Amino acid sequence: MLLNNKKITILFTSLLLSLLSINCLAQTPVVSCPATFSDKHAVYRLFNASLYDGPITNNAELVPEFKKEKAIWDIDPRIDPYLVCEYAGTRHTIVFYAKGATYCEKSKTPVQAKCMS
Repeated sequence: MLLNNKKITILFTSLLLSLLSINCLAQTPVVSCPATFSDKHAVYRLFNASLYDGPITNNAELVPEFKKEKAIWDIDPRIDPYLVCEYAGTRHTIVFYAKGATYCEKSKTPVQAKCMS
């Protein structure tokens, strides 16, 4: 059976779109730290984020790998991940339960942190 150019193009395009959608699904955001935090007195900027196995009261902070200006956490399925967002000028933090995340990253400039499935 011979395929003409139109059929090959359609087949190739379908395959490419399938691969792209699989890749997009693999990087679906679960949680991310807001760039700012506001209380009734001021607006604070995100300056750090960390990842914990279980609630932060367990003191089980996970150590990231560093790659190209980013901190990277590859999350083992047995981990119960919590993303902790810290803001400059305040002791308040925001804690997110990152259930379903398989990967988290923190960049430096500007500081951003997110976990993806």
